[in-house]
Amino acid sequence: MVEVASWVTLNFFTSFLLILLLIFQNKSSRLQKGRKYSAILKCTLILLISESIGRIGETYPDHLLFLAQIGYWVIFLLDPMDILFAIYYMDCWMDEGNKKARNAFRIAFELFAVTNFLLVFFATVFRTKWFFYFEDGVYYRGDFFYPRAITLMIFICLLVVYAIAFRNNIMSEYKQAVLFLPALSFIGSILQVFLAELDTTYAGISLGCLILFFFYQSRDVNVDYLSGLLNRRGLDIKLQEMVKNAATSGRDFTAIMIDVDNFKEINDNLGHDAGDKAIKVIADILVDTFGGDAYIGRFGGDEFCIVVENASKYEVSKKIDALHGVIAKAGRKHGWPDGVDVSCGFEEYYHASGMSAKEFQQIIDRLMYNEKQRHHELS
Repeated sequence: MVEVASWVTLNFFTSFLLILLLIFQNKSSRLQKGRKYSAILKCTLILLISESIGRIGETYPDHLLFLAQIGYWVIFLLDPMDILFAIYYMDCWMDEGNKKARNAFRIAFELFAVTNFLLVFFATVFRTKWFFYFEDGVYYRGDFFYPRAITLMIFICLLVVYAIAFRNNIMSEYKQAVLFLPALSFIGSILQVFLAELDTTYAGISLGCLILFFFYQSRDVNVDYLSGLLNRRGLDIKLQEMVKNAATSGRDFTAIMIDVDNFKEINDNLGHDAGDKAIKVIADILVDTFGGDAYIGRFGGDEFCIVVENASKYEVSKKIDALHGVIAKAGRKHGWPDGVDVSCGFEEYYHASGMSAKEFQQIIDRLMYNEKQRHHELS
């Protein structure tokens, strides 16, 4: 009977779990928090696979030593990124409080990740043996292996400190679930010290991601089931939040209401499945056009709404101009009927206006309707 090493079993099931989470996560991957969550899953999976092929190469150095060299190089290069992605993800669930202190924390994590990447890359190119090296098929730890390992452990501890220090900034309904990620990552890294033959750090991160999926990612009531964007409820909450922040911080923002012209023609000529696919295609186009920092949602039917921070009306108008071209190109690619385009109404919210979120929404909705009327007159 063949005895399977314990690390093989743990790595196999952890990888399988991460792949399943990536598959099921696809629904909300267009949202900012969905993208950050997916980044954690992908990075952890890459690191886990790299560790596995590294172990295989180390076990059979006569023929597969190159696998160990590649696998361990990827690990040393990227493992701080997992911590950084966890920070980015937690930030998605936080309000605007303690922004400066949180930014200082985040910058420290970013500097560590970038510095580590450059040093590991430099050590590999110039073969300095700073972190690890192989001689006669045997793995050795370099002079800076332990300083780097200690620094990495400190930053994992700081991840927990970050979560605890700013726990009051996490939206209350998500607080407990979000805190599982840093807690289990920390526990996994501690166990790694005592169970060197097992990858408990990656297993801990994966377990934290699983809990997050069950508590939030799989049942977000603010996600539109078809497009993977925010739904009407999520948009209303975000718009109210932005109006409130504008009043307290003085930061204005721009919102855009979008309606798909002649969308009914897609359903009538190509069928409702093609119409559903068109909604998904347009959702992807909006995310690509307005970027990851915009809040994008499906308002209902073939209407979308976008809330953009730190962008002037001129910048928004240029993106809308580009949007028309991309929609036309997509229409030709997917065989949509002639005349499928978008009507857009947009306006900047001025913090001194005192308008409610509902009043502001009515303004951009009316601007969108006026634009749609012009399109009909020209067609």
